[in-house]
Amino acid sequence: MSSATSHNVPTSLLQSPSFQLERLRRRTRDCVDVALAAHETTIREYWVLTCLVEEDAASQSYLSETLAIDASDMVRLIDALEKRGWAKRERDPKDRRRQIVASTKKGTKTHAELAKLVTAAEDEALNDSTSKQLKHLRKLAQAIIAADSEDEGH
Repeated sequence: MSSATSHNVPTSLLQSPSFQLERLRRRTRDCVDVALAAHETTIREYWVLTCLVEEDAASQSYLSETLAIDASDMVRLIDALEKRGWAKRERDPKDRRRQIVASTKKGTKTHAELAKLVTAAEDEALNDSTSKQLKHLRKLAQAIIAADSEDEGH
Protein backbone atom coordinates (compact mmCIF):
# COMPACT_ATOMS: atom_id res chain seq x y z
CA MET A 1 0.00 0.00 0.00
CA SER A 2 1.37 3.44 -0.87
CA SER A 3 2.03 6.05 1.78
CA ALA A 4 -0.75 8.27 0.37
CA THR A 5 -3.46 5.68 0.93
CA SER A 6 -2.03 4.47 4.24
CA HIS A 7 -2.73 7.89 5.72
CA ASN A 8 -6.40 7.79 4.65
CA VAL A 9 -6.14 10.73 2.28
CA PRO A 10 -9.65 11.60 1.06
CA THR A 11 -10.40 10.22 -2.41
CA SER A 12 -11.29 13.68 -3.72
CA LEU A 13 -7.78 14.87 -2.85
CA LEU A 14 -6.17 11.81 -4.45
CA GLN A 15 -8.10 12.69 -7.64
CA SER A 16 -7.20 16.39 -7.49
CA PRO A 17 -4.51 17.40 -10.03
CA SER A 18 -3.20 20.14 -7.72
CA PHE A 19 -2.84 17.66 -4.85
CA GLN A 20 -1.28 15.03 -7.12
CA LEU A 21 1.20 17.50 -8.59
CA GLU A 22 2.15 18.83 -5.16
CA ARG A 23 2.85 15.29 -3.91
CA LEU A 24 4.88 14.55 -7.03
CA ARG A 25 6.76 17.85 -6.74
CA ARG A 26 7.59 17.24 -3.09
CA ARG A 27 8.72 13.66 -3.69
CA THR A 28 11.01 14.51 -6.62
CA ARG A 29 12.27 17.73 -5.02
CA ASP A 30 13.18 15.95 -1.77
CA CYS A 31 15.21 13.30 -3.63
CA VAL A 32 16.96 15.88 -5.81
CA ASP A 33 17.68 18.14 -2.81
CA VAL A 34 19.38 15.27 -0.95
CA ALA A 35 21.52 14.38 -3.98
CA LEU A 36 22.59 17.98 -4.57
CA ALA A 37 23.18 18.71 -0.87
CA ALA A 38 25.89 16.04 -0.92
CA HIS A 39 27.66 18.34 -3.41
CA GLU A 40 26.84 21.48 -1.43
CA THR A 41 24.57 22.95 -4.07
CA THR A 42 20.84 23.54 -4.47
CA ILE A 43 18.25 22.79 -7.11
CA ARG A 44 17.90 26.47 -7.97
CA GLU A 45 21.66 26.80 -8.45
CA TYR A 46 21.50 23.71 -10.67
CA TRP A 47 18.68 25.27 -12.72
CA VAL A 48 20.66 28.48 -13.24
CA LEU A 49 23.77 26.52 -14.19
CA THR A 50 21.70 24.47 -16.65
CA CYS A 51 20.48 27.66 -18.35
CA LEU A 52 24.03 28.99 -18.54
CA VAL A 53 25.40 25.76 -20.00
CA GLU A 54 22.59 25.33 -22.52
CA GLU A 55 22.16 29.01 -23.47
CA ASP A 56 25.91 29.77 -23.42
CA ALA A 57 25.37 33.23 -21.89
CA ALA A 58 22.36 35.02 -20.47
CA SER A 59 21.29 38.20 -18.75
CA GLN A 60 20.20 38.07 -15.12
CA SER A 61 16.74 39.27 -16.13
CA TYR A 62 16.43 36.44 -18.69
CA LEU A 63 17.40 33.92 -16.01
CA SER A 64 14.93 35.42 -13.52
CA GLU A 65 12.07 35.33 -16.03
CA THR A 66 12.89 31.87 -17.39
CA LEU A 67 13.17 30.26 -13.96
CA ALA A 68 10.51 32.41 -12.22
CA ILE A 69 13.03 33.46 -9.58
CA ASP A 70 13.00 36.92 -7.98
CA ALA A 71 15.77 39.21 -9.29
CA SER A 72 17.36 39.68 -5.84
CA ASP A 73 17.40 35.90 -5.30
CA MET A 74 18.96 35.51 -8.75
CA VAL A 75 21.82 37.82 -7.77
CA ARG A 76 22.54 35.61 -4.73
CA LEU A 77 22.37 32.44 -6.85
CA ILE A 78 24.79 33.83 -9.42
CA ASP A 79 27.07 35.05 -6.61
CA ALA A 80 27.14 31.48 -5.24
CA LEU A 81 27.94 30.03 -8.67
CA GLU A 82 30.66 32.63 -9.21
CA LYS A 83 32.19 31.90 -5.80
CA ARG A 84 32.57 28.23 -6.80
CA GLY A 85 34.06 29.17 -10.16
CA TRP A 86 31.07 27.73 -12.07
CA ALA A 87 29.91 31.02 -13.59
CA LYS A 88 31.29 34.43 -14.49
CA ARG A 89 29.77 37.84 -15.12
CA GLU A 90 30.95 39.88 -18.09
CA ARG A 91 29.94 43.21 -19.57
CA ASP A 92 27.65 42.90 -22.58
CA PRO A 93 29.69 44.18 -25.53
CA LYS A 94 26.45 45.50 -27.10
CA ASP A 95 25.36 47.36 -23.96
CA ARG A 96 28.10 48.16 -21.44
CA ARG A 97 25.50 48.84 -18.71
CA ARG A 98 24.30 45.24 -18.85
CA GLN A 99 26.05 42.17 -17.50
CA ILE A 100 25.93 38.76 -19.12
CA VAL A 101 26.37 35.62 -17.07
CA ALA A 102 28.13 32.63 -18.58
CA SER A 103 29.21 29.20 -17.47
CA THR A 104 32.91 28.58 -16.97
CA LYS A 105 34.66 25.40 -18.13
CA LYS A 106 34.54 24.21 -14.51
CA GLY A 107 30.81 25.02 -14.42
CA THR A 108 30.14 23.07 -17.60
CA LYS A 109 32.07 20.06 -16.27
CA THR A 110 30.31 20.27 -12.90
CA HIS A 111 26.92 20.59 -14.62
CA ALA A 112 27.49 17.32 -16.47
CA GLU A 113 28.19 15.57 -13.15
CA LEU A 114 25.23 17.19 -11.39
CA ALA A 115 22.88 16.37 -14.30
CA LYS A 116 23.61 12.66 -13.78
CA LEU A 117 22.87 13.01 -10.05
CA VAL A 118 19.62 14.88 -10.68
CA THR A 119 18.47 12.31 -13.24
CA ALA A 120 19.27 9.45 -10.85
CA ALA A 121 17.47 11.22 -7.98
CA GLU A 122 14.39 11.86 -10.13
CA ASP A 123 14.42 8.22 -11.26
CA GLU A 124 14.66 7.12 -7.63
CA ALA A 125 11.75 9.35 -6.65
CA LEU A 126 9.65 7.83 -9.42
CA ASN A 127 10.98 4.28 -9.07
CA ASP A 128 7.53 2.70 -8.86
CA SER A 129 6.55 4.17 -12.21
CA THR A 130 6.98 2.32 -15.47
CA SER A 131 8.99 3.73 -18.34
CA LYS A 132 5.77 4.21 -20.33
CA GLN A 133 4.13 6.11 -17.45
CA LEU A 134 7.17 8.39 -17.09
CA LYS A 135 7.14 9.08 -20.83
CA HIS A 136 3.48 10.13 -20.57
CA LEU A 137 4.21 12.26 -17.49
CA ARG A 138 7.04 14.09 -19.27
CA LYS A 139 4.89 14.70 -22.37
CA LEU A 140 2.02 16.00 -20.24
CA ALA A 141 4.32 18.30 -18.24
CA GLN A 142 5.92 19.64 -21.45
CA ALA A 143 2.50 20.30 -23.00
CA ILE A 144 1.30 22.17 -19.90
CA ILE A 145 4.49 24.25 -19.70
CA ALA A 146 4.34 25.03 -23.45
CA ALA A 147 0.70 26.11 -23.17
CA ASP A 148 1.57 28.29 -20.17
CA SER A 149 4.44 29.91 -22.11
CA GLU A 150 2.11 30.63 -25.04
CA ASP A 151 -0.45 32.21 -22.68
CA GLU A 152 2.23 34.48 -21.19
CA GLY A 153 3.30 35.60 -24.68
CA HIS A 154 -0.19 36.86 -25.59
